[in-house]
Amino acid sequence: MKSEPKKKLPNKKTLRSAKFEAKEQFTKSALENLKNEKERIVNLLKKSGEIDK
Repeated sequence: MKSEPKKKLPNKKTLRSAKFEAKEQFTKSALENLKNEKERIVNLLKKSGEIDK
């Protein structure tokens, strides 16, 4: 009976690095979304006359 070769899993450093990279990308994306939303809201308030800038 032949045993199947074990699949090599990435080491912990690689996993942590990839996980950190994913979190960093998510954080940057979320920050960019918040900036865009803020600009949109400020522009809408300016158009409606609620704020003057």
